[in-house]
Amino acid sequence: CPLFRTRDLESFGFDPDTLKTLKVFEMASELGPDSLGAYVISQARTASDVLAVMLLQKQYGMTAANGKMMRVAPLFETLNDLTNAPDVIDKLFSMPLYVGAVKSKQEVMVGYSDSAKDAGRLAACWAQYTSQEKMVKVAAKHGVELTFFHGKGGTVGRGGNPALYRAILSHPPNTINGRFRVTEQGEMITQNFGNPAIAERTLDIYTAAVLREAFVEHIEPKEEWREQMQ
Repeated sequence: CPLFRTRDLESFGFDPDTLKTLKVFEMASELGPDSLGAYVISQARTASDVLAVMLLQKQYGMTAANGKMMRVAPLFETLNDLTNAPDVIDKLFSMPLYVGAVKSKQEVMVGYSDSAKDAGRLAACWAQYTSQEKMVKVAAKHGVELTFFHGKGGTVGRGGNPALYRAILSHPPNTINGRFRVTEQGEMITQNFGNPAIAERTLDIYTAAVLREAFVEHIEPKEEWREQMQ
C-alpha cells in the first residue's frame, strides 16, 4: 500500500530537493522492465539509507515481479564509512524482510577516490582491504551472496592501477568469487575501450584475472603486519 498519493506531491510542502528525488523515482517507475541496474547511494552511512531507497521503490510500484526493482548498492567512500560498513550491512542482513526482498544477494560499492583524499592513499587502501574482509564474514554469517563494486578512477590516487591483472589478484581473499564489478571513468573509457582491439584486450585481462583469482593462494596478512598498519 503506497505511503501517499503521488498526485498530491506538490501539496505536501516538500522542499525542492525532496521533490526532485521523488520525481526521479516516479520517472524511473515509468521505464520498461530491466531498464536500470543498481541504484548507488553515495556517502551511505546507515542501514536506513538503503531501506529508504527500497521503500521509495515500493511507493512507486517498482517490484521484482514487474522487473522494475533496482539493486540498491550502498557506497562506502570515507575512512569512517569504510570502518563502519560491516556494522551497517550486519544490521541490514539481520532483517529477514530485507534479505528476502533482495533474494539474499547484495551489491556494495567501495569508494577509492574520496577515501584516498580523506585519509591518504596508504590508510585508505588498508581500510578498503579490512572493510571488505569484515563485510565478507558478515555476509557469510547471514547467508548472503556479496558482490563488490569498485569505484575506481584512472589515476593511482583514485584507485586506478595500470597493472590491472595483478591489481585484481591482490584483492582480499574471498571477496571476488567470480564476481567483479568496476567503474571505468573519463579518459579511461577511451583509453581502454576506444578501439575494438584494445577493448577486447581489456576484457581479456579482466576475465583472465577474475578466473585466475579463484585459484590463487592468497597471502594472509600476519598479525604483526596488521598491528603495524593500525
